Amino acid sequence: MSDIHGRQPAAPEGNGSDALSVGAEERAAAAGLVSTRLVVHANVLLVEGLDSTRSTRLFLEGVLGGTRTDVGWQLEARGRTLDDLCIQVNRWLTGRGITAELIGQVDVSIERDAERQRSFQRARDAAQQFRAGTSSFARQTFLEMLQGAGWNTEARQLREHQVNAAMHAITAANAANFSVPGAGKTATTLATAAAHFAAETIELVVVVGPLSSFGPWEAETAICVPSWRTQRLVGNAQERRRTIRNAQPATVLLSSYPGAVSDSAAIKDLCRNRRVMLVADESHRIKRFNGGLWAPAVMDIARFATVRIILSGTPMPQSGLDLFTQLNVMWPGHELTGPKAQFKSRVDRRFGEVIEQVVPFVSRTSKAELGLPPYSIETTEVELSPAESEIYDLLRNHLRRALEAANPTEADRLAALRRGRPLRLLQAASNASVLGDGRFVRSSEGASPTLLDRIATFERSGEVPAKFAAAGNVIDAFGPTEKAVVWSNFIRNLDAFARYARDALDVEVFQVDGRVAARAADIPSTSETSDDDESRETVIARFLAHQGRAVLVTNPASCSESISLHSSCRNAIYLDRTYDCAQWLQSIDRIHRLGLPADARVRVHVLTARSDGKLTADDLVAASLRSKEARMTQLLQGAALAPIDDIDEAAEGDLNDLRNLIAYLLGQDG
Repeated sequence: MSDIHGRQPAAPEGNGSDALSVGAEERAAAAGLVSTRLVVHANVLLVEGLDSTRSTRLFLEGVLGGTRTDVGWQLEARGRTLDDLCIQVNRWLTGRGITAELIGQVDVSIERDAERQRSFQRARDAAQQFRAGTSSFARQTFLEMLQGAGWNTEARQLREHQVNAAMHAITAANAANFSVPGAGKTATTLATAAAHFAAETIELVVVVGPLSSFGPWEAETAICVPSWRTQRLVGNAQERRRTIRNAQPATVLLSSYPGAVSDSAAIKDLCRNRRVMLVADESHRIKRFNGGLWAPAVMDIARFATVRIILSGTPMPQSGLDLFTQLNVMWPGHELTGPKAQFKSRVDRRFGEVIEQVVPFVSRTSKAELGLPPYSIETTEVELSPAESEIYDLLRNHLRRALEAANPTEADRLAALRRGRPLRLLQAASNASVLGDGRFVRSSEGASPTLLDRIATFERSGEVPAKFAAAGNVIDAFGPTEKAVVWSNFIRNLDAFARYARDALDVEVFQVDGRVAARAADIPSTSETSDDDESRETVIARFLAHQGRAVLVTNPASCSESISLHSSCRNAIYLDRTYDCAQWLQSIDRIHRLGLPADARVRVHVLTARSDGKLTADDLVAASLRSKEARMTQLLQGAALAPIDDIDEAAEGDLNDLRNLIAYLLGQDG
């Protein structure tokens, strides 16, 4: 055996766990027992006695970056752990019928990997048996485990799908819950943790998720297992690490994804010293197949956790590749994915096989299985005022002239349309004052002075936009304690409607958008900080707790995930919508989710503009959403596991949407 320079090291002391003695090597070689050896020396993996064939050079040198020595190859970890490197090389050798002698640390690494594989197979078998209904895990046993952990059955009675999902997660050892938004995944995961806690397989829980998920975890923990405590990992680095270090059993630690990057070492130490259940909430946040910081940090932490759970209602927002990092949080040894290149090839060519392999570890509840009362969509046609109609028509003519000036090819017309920002039509149909934000003027080359003057005049006039008055009529019809969430995609529109509602309607107004900190810890503490500085979760909590009529004015970008409004809000009013169908359906899920009473009436009010009695861009958006909704509903709310592809589509529309808009602007829409 040689060191990284090909020299023979001195014989080790003790039992020689890291190398064979020289005499033992010679005797083994003379007897023909040793041909290829794997041994770690000075943080380098040495592959000895392997012929330098073309395939060997391609793999050890080309793929792993190894270098040739007098007796074989030396390989540096290069971003991998030595364990992973040992496993990867041994699997490659085994796949070619080469049995290598595994020495010292290599032997330990390979045996550890073999045990992981056996554990994975046992978990797969158990999960498949549970899904087939042949598992020996009894429901009564699970319920007794919950009781033993202090579960509050009176305050939180689990639904059937939640019991099944929790039992599945326990049986599968490490599992994914990809149920639809609003299915109660937080309570289900707490039930999983409680059963593990009763069985003494875990001591505490670490949840990594978006900041907006902290409030729901705290609320559900207080209801489900009131004897447990929750702690946010907030403050400076020293304070956060002290919290991690001092975490007690029956604690749920809450970390953001950026926080998990910063506190990775401390959380890994916690996992080494305690039996930890790691939960990646809204796990599609770490979907990036290449690059990024969040996914590698969480995958690294997952290696040391005792139990691992991933949660997402939309696990594949763009493609099957989105599963790679999520699955490697659930099973960090690449058991479900294999190497990255291999996984990509399987997704591209045999995606059905990927899903088939993943399904035993996944539970997914469809929207239909929740047994919710249906919601109604009530569309109100709103005639724009003469001033609004004039601005809308001038803007439409401005965009039409830009199209006519472009070359008649589709590519040139699409480019001209995109330059003209077609979202401006939706703004004009909602509130023409939004166009006066300055950005429109800067981006409106060729816009007539008349259009710009009319926009400025409308803004100065203080005229109430027609859609505001229509929304006010909807709110006026509410009972004395009814609430509504009012949606708009434009910040200036949120501000304007909030002012209108405060001044003109007898209603309490709450507002949340990207300018409001997600949580109190995100608000800088300065001498200028006032009592009015509230976090997003505080504003929402006050809105839900308010006893009289109230509106929450917000945008989908701020409240599309981890926000539950259904406890006291059953109405939604849309001042405007974009072409993003996923965002439209997910916004409805804020008020239409598990926990609604059977007799609850959930109403969705959509305001659609008319200009001199004619259709507007609102109608184009409505038609687009209707055409997309059947497929998107199945992907977002159905039981099947499939990539959504266009969940992140641009608000300005896909190619078909833009083609229809061009036809509308040119008067070719029939």
